Amino acid sequence: MRIAVSLWLLLHAAACQAGWKVVQADNPAGPGKAIDIHDGDRLVGRFVYGEGQIKPYLHIFGDNGEFLTNAGADKNGKGTGAFPHHRGIFIGWKIESELGTNDLWHMTKGCKMEVSPALKATGKNDYARIDATVLWKGAQSTNGSDLLITERRELTVSRPANQIQVDATFTLTPARNLRLAGDLQHSGVHFRASNEVHGRQSETSYLTSPEGKAKGSDLQWCRLSFPIGTNLYSALQLNHPANPVEELSTRKYGRFGYFFKKNLTKGEPLTLKYRFLIGKEPASVSETLASEANAAYALFVK
Repeated sequence: MRIAVSLWLLLHAAACQAGWKVVQADNPAGPGKAIDIHDGDRLVGRFVYGEGQIKPYLHIFGDNGEFLTNAGADKNGKGTGAFPHHRGIFIGWKIESELGTNDLWHMTKGCKMEVSPALKATGKNDYARIDATVLWKGAQSTNGSDLLITERRELTVSRPANQIQVDATFTLTPARNLRLAGDLQHSGVHFRASNEVHGRQSETSYLTSPEGKAKGSDLQWCRLSFPIGTNLYSALQLNHPANPVEELSTRKYGRFGYFFKKNLTKGEPLTLKYRFLIGKEPASVSETLASEANAAYALFVK
């Protein structure tokens, strides 16, 4: 009987440790709020938002809890490192409308991205999910409104084959007629590696599909290899074929992503879908890495 009870307690404890969980608290690394995402006991990601943050973004963590992505701010909210407006996995655009041009990339002149209190975070057996409503606001207003876009951001985080997978969906509903403008270096959906990578640019490299192509309607994926400490990591961004993407931006310091320009009509939503796969770089030749990325892309668009 004692053996049976002990076995039940052991299995119950293991079940409590299994699966994904989300923990909402103050941001331990800076201002604002955070939702920590755990696979069992391992910290995998952190959604950062709120007062003192210039934009909401998703941090990714390495095997030993190290930051793989850029925070851009110190504990007091002051910008640190190179290009501190690049933060984790993020979205931003320069927007043209009746309010003029508003820079929701650099987040200057009073532009804001505010996360609505109606924020949902859930942990399941195989994944965690965050659903956020983000209000994009300009520096100017008309008729008492500075609202440009209401964004619904859906982030589903899982860990197939020892990689961190982030399925990111951004649904942008314009509050007025406007244009997603800017250029490929200052607008779009991007990944930014830790600021450590900025000082180790000779150690980074990119693979793309189609190979060597950075402009066109058929861009499929981009893979960055980058160093953190003594390890080499990779971040792969898969671009869904339904996205109206026109160009790919890459930088040796570890920031890359997809860009386009587009006119949006008030009340008509635009949905963008991307998948990110982040993990330790295998000791493989580039042909193998490209083959793995092609297989991941085929699964994404299936």
